[in-house]
Amino acid sequence: MPVKFVSDLRKLPGLLDRAAVFIVGGTDDDLVPLIADFTPPVKRALQDYVRGGGRYLGICGGAYLAGSGYRENGRRVSLLDLIPAEPREFDAGNYAEQIIPIRWLGATYPMYFQGGPAFDLRATDRVRVVARYADGQIAALTGSYGRGRVAAVGPHPEAGRGWLDDMPRAEQWVSTRHLLVDLLRWMLAAVPEPPDEEPANIAPDHPRTAR
Repeated sequence: MPVKFVSDLRKLPGLLDRAAVFIVGGTDDDLVPLIADFTPPVKRALQDYVRGGGRYLGICGGAYLAGSGYRENGRRVSLLDLIPAEPREFDAGNYAEQIIPIRWLGATYPMYFQGGPAFDLRATDRVRVVARYADGQIAALTGSYGRGRVAAVGPHPEAGRGWLDDMPRAEQWVSTRHLLVDLLRWMLAAVPEPPDEEPANIAPDHPRTAR
């Protein structure tokens, strides 16, 4: 698929009509400037795009953005509200880049992680849990938004070996890019999600979650 990088989000509304999927990957440590770039017109255009059948994939910082919002310093910070979940920083012991175990659709993988979110669900309707951290908190999920699809992933399944320089326990890492490819294929598939699939609160590791 041809890829177009967008650095000026003011241009995003004019690009979405031709987009198969809009992806926000890892971001700077401070999300506030990026949140501010999603002005009301940009946010509304993105929500309309997904509601009409578009796709949104958020990884790490992009996964935070997909959520409904969070509280910080006594005030509510609104996000893109594409999934019925509140993101919060997952406590991995420290903020350094590291390899941690992620249970993804029934199998556990040592995956690259740095400061990604866990998710607190506000609703389970039309939401599927794809992955969990070792303590059971939600690490990745998919959901529907109107006629569109959304995926939010806290760790980095797309990481390559070049990410691992000088990292502790780097020898434990294995490539998991195939997991993200499978997830993206599911997102782009034209066939609607079967209505009889089990919801997140019943079978979080159901192998049919992302195919």
